[in-house]
Amino acid sequence: MVTDPQIRVHGMPFEQEHPILGRITTPNVPFKFSDVNVAPRQPAPFLDQDNREILTESWGYAGVEVDTLERDGVLYAEEAGRGQVTARSERWSNNF
Repeated sequence: MVTDPQIRVHGMPFEQEHPILGRITTPNVPFKFSDVNVAPRQPAPFLDQDNREILTESWGYAGVEVDTLERDGVLYAEEAGRGQVTARSERWSNNF
């Protein structure tokens, strides 16, 4: 997608560091503002990246409760599937 001539003409390709893939190029938003930078500040979080922080700090869960939710499969735990995520991410990055 980022090799599409229209994407390039409008200056939309955006490079950023990804924690698994390294340096990646993605399309930026298709509009610009005169005084606002709309470029993404960081890659999208992993599925479980903020679970513990949100549940303990915002919702008042104890760490042990979050552990139980992960163990019981209520919460997705990315660490268990990190290799699969890497493989999927590599396939995804090859499409650009």
